[in-house]
Amino acid sequence: MHKYYVSITEAEYNAATQTFGISIKFIGHDLEQCLEESGFPALYIGTEKEDKRTDAYLQKFINKRLHIVSDEESLQFKLLGKEVNNDDFIYCYLESQSVKMPKTLTVKNTLLTHTFKEQKNAVHLKINSKKYTFNFDKEKVIETHTIE
Repeated sequence: MHKYYVSITEAEYNAATQTFGISIKFIGHDLEQCLEESGFPALYIGTEKEDKRTDAYLQKFINKRLHIVSDEESLQFKLLGKEVNNDDFIYCYLESQSVKMPKTLTVKNTLLTHTFKEQKNAVHLKINSKKYTFNFDKEKVIETHTIE
């Protein structure tokens, strides 16, 4: 056990491709514990014993727990890859389907909050060089911003 439970999500809208590129930084053992408590098998992420379905499970888990609605259109994320470091961090890289430049964005983030009551989730969003920050925890899971 440790003192802090946190995930950091960075999302940026790419006007050329009209997609959101997303990276999520997890504490590795917290993510694996949460996945197992959510009914997924032990994945052994980043080891020789890693389950071959890990990427599909991660994509399913993230799409269930991270919701972004752009002007009434719910985004779905495709997992492009992951990075596992020796420092017990796991990075997941995702991309949304194509959407028009948003006027409003609603973010709902419940990543790991059902396992860790102290979990904090930060989302940093960049659109047209403007930055928006959303901070979530077990009690506050949803927030809407108007994009200027």
